[in-house]
Amino acid sequence: MSVLKTLEVVAGTTLRTTADLSGATASTITSNLISGSETLVSSVTGQSSLNGYYYALHDIPNSAAWYVNKWFANISANTYSQAQFVRALKPEVD
Repeated sequence: MSVLKTLEVVAGTTLRTTADLSGATASTITSNLISGSETLVSSVTGQSSLNGYYYALHDIPNSAAWYVNKWFANISANTYSQAQFVRALKPEVD
């Protein structure tokens, strides 16, 4: 049984998410942060880190919640996507 990897971040901070396209160059690439109710929270154009690696910065809302970070990349005539779960945690003081 495989375990789906989840990024855990502190609510109210900035998430730096990455995409690995294994040396391919995307003509367009975007990173979307989608809430659990399937609402678009933010959409950012990916920035190249060279050799097929891209990153995007998303501001995470200041509340505990689950999100999906979904990348879309156009390479030649094909569109590729990859996704991961993001869990925002809000620290609580006793």
